[in-house]
Amino acid sequence: MAERKITAFEIEETIRNPDWALAQGPKWILAKHFKNRKDNLLAAVILQKEEANLWIVLTIMVHFEIRNQ
Repeated sequence: MAERKITAFEIEETIRNPDWALAQGPKWILAKHFKNRKDNLLAAVILQKEEANLWIVLTIMVHFEIRNQ
């Protein structure tokens, strides 16, 4: 987080209110644009553990771009 200058608030907002989401089995890629950031979308790759009602953040990305599939 420190290396990419990402706050805990930004991660929480990305997970709770993403602008874009893609499910990949138990993993999700969630992305959000923040007006105060100049590095495109902020994205989080998370793993959902339903049995524990838990979301595990695997990685956070900056300069994220959505590709047409």
